[in-house]
Amino acid sequence: MRTYTQEEIEQLITCPKQIAEPPKKEWRIERGSKRKDMTLVATADKKEFTVFIRVNVDFEENFSVGLEYNPKEEKGTFCLLRCNGPHGEFIGGDSAPSVHFRYHIHKAKAENIEAGMRPERGAEPTDKYASYRDALRVFLETIGVTNMDEYFPDLRQMALALDERKEPQE
Repeated sequence: MRTYTQEEIEQLITCPKQIAEPPKKEWRIERGSKRKDMTLVATADKKEFTVFIRVNVDFEENFSVGLEYNPKEEKGTFCLLRCNGPHGEFIGGDSAPSVHFRYHIHKAKAENIEAGMRPERGAEPTDKYASYRDALRVFLETIGVTNMDEYFPDLRQMALALDERKEPQE
């Protein structure tokens, strides 16, 4: 894999993209997870990306939504960003184990690529989302998907928590 600067990685993550091949309506079940994938294309230079969505069948809070870059000039793909739910200790990471017990984000780092490690090794806790649905919205906005409403029309709608014991607030 060639060396990328952190600026190039940030540009790959945030450049405007469009959904070229949307996820199928039905989930496929594999190894205890519901799975969907979709293909994205950068609007400016036609770079290709894959989004993977994985949600544990038994524990929906255990999920991963990730962006992989598919460089045309290289063989294979590599992960740029993953938004994860709490899933317990991760073996092989450099983060403190406690971060994996919380909602967290893995982001590719140039230094990891240069050292021959997984690009997204390490993680930071986040309070930007607290469910798979919120994580998917944050993820698609973060990676610059410009046509997300076409394929996920209700994703930006906030869920209302109605409590009959309280009066509505104005």
